[in-house]
Amino acid sequence: MKKNLRFDIADQRLLYAGPTKVYPFSDDRVIEFNLRHRAALASYDLSLESGKVYVLSDKLNGKSNLGAFRNRKLRESAVVSAGLAAISVGLHGRGAVARAPKEMQTKEYADRMKRANDRTAAQVMAEVLQTTTETLSMGEEVMIESAITEGARAKPGKEVGGNPTIAVGAVFGKDKHRSQYGLPMDKNVTLLSMGNDVIDGTTKSVKGLHSSLTALFLTESHIKRHLPDIYVQRWASGQWFDPFNPREASIIDAAEIIAESYGHTDLNKLGAFFIDRPRHYPAWDALNNAGVAIPYDKDGDLFPCLVLGLDGLEFPQGQQLNSMIGEIGGSAEWAVGMLPLVWRGGQGLGMLTSHSTLTRDDLSAEERWNQRFHYTEEEFMSIQDARFEQKPYFTVDDIFEDPFAGGVSAFGAITDNYYLPFMKGVTANTEDDTIFVSVLMINSIGLTECWELVYKCGDSVEKTAQLMLTPKSDFEGLSKKELEATIGKMLETDDGRKRFRIFVNNEYYPALVPVRDKLVLLHGAVEGLIKRGALTEHDRDILDVTVRLTSDWWIEYDE
Repeated sequence: MKKNLRFDIADQRLLYAGPTKVYPFSDDRVIEFNLRHRAALASYDLSLESGKVYVLSDKLNGKSNLGAFRNRKLRESAVVSAGLAAISVGLHGRGAVARAPKEMQTKEYADRMKRANDRTAAQVMAEVLQTTTETLSMGEEVMIESAITEGARAKPGKEVGGNPTIAVGAVFGKDKHRSQYGLPMDKNVTLLSMGNDVIDGTTKSVKGLHSSLTALFLTESHIKRHLPDIYVQRWASGQWFDPFNPREASIIDAAEIIAESYGHTDLNKLGAFFIDRPRHYPAWDALNNAGVAIPYDKDGDLFPCLVLGLDGLEFPQGQQLNSMIGEIGGSAEWAVGMLPLVWRGGQGLGMLTSHSTLTRDDLSAEERWNQRFHYTEEEFMSIQDARFEQKPYFTVDDIFEDPFAGGVSAFGAITDNYYLPFMKGVTANTEDDTIFVSVLMINSIGLTECWELVYKCGDSVEKTAQLMLTPKSDFEGLSKKELEATIGKMLETDDGRKRFRIFVNNEYYPALVPVRDKLVLLHGAVEGLIKRGALTEHDRDILDVTVRLTSDWWIEYDE
């Protein structure tokens, strides 16, 4: 085996020497931006002070137009949402574990801080989308349905699941449209689908490590198949290749197909990204023996997919980051990463695997790899429900009705990014009360840009940070009577009511059934979530008080 074919991204950071066109915001553009997004920015006492857009690739795919995203406010809302969500984590939970005394740095504490960061990012991301949709002009109205998300599944021995997130079934739009959801909609209202991983690299976010980011896409395409929230094996290239059945191809066969997509005759020109997990080691050995380099990372496997094959992006020793060959990660990460990659001209395959097998501690790495398709009965039922049993592998065409319908994706840097080295993490300056954030944007026509935005706080960084806290931050340690007073006060204003409703949706979705603009609470599910540690007795109190004070939100259901 050649030397240096297996290395940590943190030890050999990518360098970028590709094309960059820089467009600083003019004073007029700053003013226009603030006018378009004044309602969303006002929620956090912010205004844009300056901005720059770096165009990394303007190679258009010729397969799409922007559709509803011709509306600049809607198009930019993804950048604002991802950016402000990154800021919220940067101001609150970034590095929370690293800052804690050594004796507090337990797995339990880290898990609690991870859930807190997910909660914060989901709250702000959702608030921006709701504020944007409810302030769009007549004739340009949209309703956004969350269709793909991450964090719902339990990972045996790893995570209890039910992480705070923007869950499948969440809907954003004007009240009159949300109340009609599922019924015939006004033809002037465009229904959009959303995918999100509110934080890719949540562990990194609490440890303050590199390349943690917020992630979402919005598209006019309907989702024609639900992706079960289980592990997905992925094959991807920054260049197009004809789909193949991975069940009928070895990992080296797959590497040769991907190498051919770049016009390479030698596999040693491939750099195949993997997350560092024991389940991947047999694939690493096979690919290394064939000359394929393995750049790996400890956490976060969504962002690498976005930049595969980007011109001018390579490691210090000359290897490129141009493929994934059998890497296994979450289904939401597959979709949220793969759609923008296809918009850029790339291609990817996915295949559902057994997360139950892959998280077993009693199996060797080789056994996990060889048994990655040994589904449990529950997993196989999920696969059948999603209609994947007849075609075990899939592309974006199998998930999205029209992958090249109008769309936009955005990824906000919480910490410094090691894949695109010019993407710096959130920085707050308390001397002049400004906050910097960097956001990668890829849209459905293939345009790839990095936005650098500097926001000015109207009062102070501290006040903006306070406005970004989730409602749950006010509930810690409160008795049921005190909860009733605190929640009651939140519900006194329209803005407070909206923020609290978003919190309830993001926090308690595993026990909620959305029915248009109302909810059904599954009490049995609440007890099950408490039993497995996803919720607490305190959460039961919060829900009891919420149902009592917001009777108009709920549909009674006798379990």
